[in-house]
Order: sequence, then C-alpha cells, then structure tokens
Amino acid sequence: MVMCVLVNGEIQCTDYDDSEANIYKNLNDCEQDAHYRFYGLTDIFENYGQPYESIVMGCKDAED
Repeated sequence: MVMCVLVNGEIQCTDYDDSEANIYKNLNDCEQDAHYRFYGLTDIFENYGQPYESIVMGCKDAED
C-alpha cells in the first residue's frame, strides 16, 4: 500500500507492506478481502477524525 498525506500543503507518500502475502485462487475472493480492508481502514480514519480524499485498494496478479 502507498499512503499519501497532505503535510503543510505538500503531498508526502510512504510505502507500507501490510500484506499477509495471501494468494487467492480467484480474483473475486481477493477483491472481497480488499473490500473489507478498505472499510476497516476508513472506519479507523473516521474514528480518529482523519480526513482523506481518496483511498484505492485492489488486487494484482502474483505474476506481476
């Protein structure tokens, strides 16, 4: 995951490897897990009053 935040008018990005290195047999299972992770993260941001403009989560082919 790459997380970018606006700090003093400048965007600063940090790479995070929060992956559990799961390998899914089909794309649908992966996308469902990404869905849960997205809402888990946005719930945390909401609980702490952290504004955000955009968050994108998804899956990629293990061959890439």
